[in-house]
Amino acid sequence: MREFKSGNTTVIIHSPLMNLTEEERGAWFKSEQYSGNPVLKEIEKSVNDCYRKYD
Repeated sequence: MREFKSGNTTVIIHSPLMNLTEEERGAWFKSEQYSGNPVLKEIEKSVNDCYRKYD
């Protein structure tokens, strides 16, 4: 578990991924993307939709 504070907001992350180094997390994400993890695909789509301009 990791806790971050930004102003009046506290973010608590309950993920075992936070126990990995930055390099290990990067390798994990790349391997999961390559294997077609549906959750990561949905997250990627959501992030890309935030940057897309709508008419």
